[in-house]
Amino acid sequence: MRQFSIFLKGTLILTLAGLLTRFLGFFYKIFLAQALGAEGMGIYQLIFPVFSVCHALTTSGMETAISRYTAFAKDSEKDSWLYTGLFLSVAAASLTGFLLWIQSPLIAEHLLHETRCEPLLRILAAAVPLSSIHACFAGAYLGRKKTGIPAAAQLFEQFLRIGTVWLLCSIRMQQGRPVTPSLAVFGLLAGEAGSALFMLTFAGGGRASLHHPKNSLAKCRSLLRMALPLTGNRLSLTVLQSAEAVLIPLSLQKSGLTTAEALSMYGILTGMALSFLMFPNAVTSSISAMLLPVISEEQAKGNTRNISATIEYTIQFGLVIGVLCMGIFLHFGSQLGAILFHEQLAGEFLVTLSWICPVLYLTGNLNSILHGLGKTSVTFFNQLASILVRILFLVGFVPLYGIQGVLWGLLASQLLLCLLGIRAVAPYVTPTLGLDVVILKPLAALFLSIGAVDLWKRLLPAVHFGHPALDLIANIGIVSLAYFGVLFILGVFRFLKRT
Repeated sequence: MRQFSIFLKGTLILTLAGLLTRFLGFFYKIFLAQALGAEGMGIYQLIFPVFSVCHALTTSGMETAISRYTAFAKDSEKDSWLYTGLFLSVAAASLTGFLLWIQSPLIAEHLLHETRCEPLLRILAAAVPLSSIHACFAGAYLGRKKTGIPAAAQLFEQFLRIGTVWLLCSIRMQQGRPVTPSLAVFGLLAGEAGSALFMLTFAGGGRASLHHPKNSLAKCRSLLRMALPLTGNRLSLTVLQSAEAVLIPLSLQKSGLTTAEALSMYGILTGMALSFLMFPNAVTSSISAMLLPVISEEQAKGNTRNISATIEYTIQFGLVIGVLCMGIFLHFGSQLGAILFHEQLAGEFLVTLSWICPVLYLTGNLNSILHGLGKTSVTFFNQLASILVRILFLVGFVPLYGIQGVLWGLLASQLLLCLLGIRAVAPYVTPTLGLDVVILKPLAALFLSIGAVDLWKRLLPAVHFGHPALDLIANIGIVSLAYFGVLFILGVFRFLKRT
């Protein structure tokens, strides 16, 4: 019971911070889209695959290793695992950032095929070592199941990023100078610097106890033994994802679009439509962050029943959220794109991609469960298969069918990734919930809630809030409340029937 309460508390803290961060980021993306334009957003989005490669190479594997070893370590040893991993990660990140700085012209011209990305990459280079500091401290505190500091750092980073970009854009506009994507990257750098300083100031109160050099070397070897395979896996996946990101505008050009049109469409897809789609992921990613240490501990104790229940209820929760979001994006997607982003194409993308919501919000949690079980190779091969499917669609379908080929590839790859993840965790689950609870009841609740809102709008057409955006948000809120209300009533009926 105590472990569950710790898990629930940590998840709630991360969820609230994640929702607030996504909420701020959501309106930040709207501001950026209007300030930079679709083409500027496309250029800005092109640099993130490079940042992802740098993060995967220097930090992601070490963050997971720190989290896992901290979860197992004695209290007197926890800080030493953090500072050992921090030293290794920051050293690698500093070297990587330096190489990115000096090679930015080559990367912009020959890898991204967009020379306008060169100044953005130079700014990004300074953010690489800063992000490793934030990630290592976050991994250590998640391993301790203390989520308050990582959540606060996440919020501080977002506030600083948005505030910096808003200030820089305001100054540029007052001076009559154009707003460029470089300003957005300066905001990213400010956010990473702020979160790193926050971690060093508020989370760095602990000090690693003194150990014999042999003990420090032993910790380095242990961390690297776990981090290097994870780094290799994630680096391979990230390189393929980066290739995919670069291939999208290039393939769109082969379908007949100009460079400007391809970059604009890429910006609408990644900077607008996918921002909507990933907004609910704040809830599921919070659970994902807490699942790894919890599953690891339960496996160490041999509590197979707890592992089974955790997996089963995680799948149920992911499907409940996914079905609701599928209905919202399917029903309101066109209005969301047109009213909030003033871009009808973003709404069309949302409607098409809405079908992946039930599986999209499951995959991150399934991967964390598999990592907690020590099945990192399984998640690697599952994600590799998913990325290869998307690349296959980019090469084979996009030149013929345009942007629809990209959307079809996303749908097919996410479905495959979810099915492979469920297959991998199935041996650890003893089912207690039927398909009626997991799938049929959420679908029934969705149809009833959307039908009720449509009926309410027809019966009371004069009821509105004075602005299309407010009306839209109110309708989505009512659908969500009705959805969870119906699920609650169905749950009560099930409980009464069983008793």
